[in-house]
Amino acid sequence: MSKEKVPRSVEQCIVIKFLVGENVPSSEIHHRLQQQYGDECLSQTRVFEWCKCFREGRERVENEPHDRRSRKSITEPNIDHADALILENRRITVKELGAIVSISVGSVEDILKYHLHYHKVNAWWVPRTLTDVNKMVHMQAASRLLQKFEDEGDAFLKSKMTTDETWVHYFIPESQQSSREWRHTSSPKPKSVWRSRSAGKVMATFFWDRQGVIHVDFLTGARTVNAAYYSDLLAADVKEKIRSKRKTGGMRVAFLQDNARPHTAKTTMETLRKLKWNLLTHPPYSPDLAPSDFYLFGRLKSDLQGMRFVDNDAIIQTVREWIRRQPQAFFEKCIRTLP
Repeated sequence: MSKEKVPRSVEQCIVIKFLVGENVPSSEIHHRLQQQYGDECLSQTRVFEWCKCFREGRERVENEPHDRRSRKSITEPNIDHADALILENRRITVKELGAIVSISVGSVEDILKYHLHYHKVNAWWVPRTLTDVNKMVHMQAASRLLQKFEDEGDAFLKSKMTTDETWVHYFIPESQQSSREWRHTSSPKPKSVWRSRSAGKVMATFFWDRQGVIHVDFLTGARTVNAAYYSDLLAADVKEKIRSKRKTGGMRVAFLQDNARPHTAKTTMETLRKLKWNLLTHPPYSPDLAPSDFYLFGRLKSDLQGMRFVDNDAIIQTVREWIRRQPQAFFEKCIRTLP
């Protein structure tokens, strides 16, 4: 047999047998194989098993041949029966299928994998199931946004400004995804103590467009956003910031906000009318049309994970510094996904 035709597993077994003959420890053999074969290296368990076999006098480096017999229970009637049971109950288990059809679990697994091509998937949790009316309203709103973009082009994106609020906690624990580390297969897994978010928090209200954050306001203590606060914020701080930071001076603003009560209150609507901003439609239950939620806040919270703040001022300062570090391309990328 030529060298090119030797399977990688058999090639490694030859190396293991040689090193066992040299009285090299099993752990050292596994380490050497990792250095040589990388991702193709046999698992530590398999290497240790081969080492034991060779020390006990085994000569053969290939796996023992198996007498595989065809499964007589895999028949067309059984396949059709299993398919009918699954269509009747999508959550039926392999054991239940085997008991009902009167075949082994192994046969059921072969039928599901190789004949019916089924695989189990988890349900995708969503905050609310949309009705047909909700979907139609959402599609109409998205179509209007797309039509405005097609009619006005880049000018529409330049005029678009959006807003939303979020809580920033004194401590945001690391997520499981962000705590992942590169380790060798033989290395112990890192441990992290479960922690919950702290009770201390600050409410941050962002107003931003494709160029960056126009204004951010903070509420501390037990204060929350209401119609009076939000309306005053629009008429004073946000209006002045747009005039000073944007060339249009607030003369042409396409304003996108969600349907929270402070945003749709009578006083807020009157303020927006006086500002002469073009209020874009935001249908209920439309997170894909809320760029702060699906883009900005996720990045902010991710960057703050694991950080501890001693007071409100520390949070406010850190958030302002985070805003200054973000390039314009970060904000423009999100705004361009909206049409």
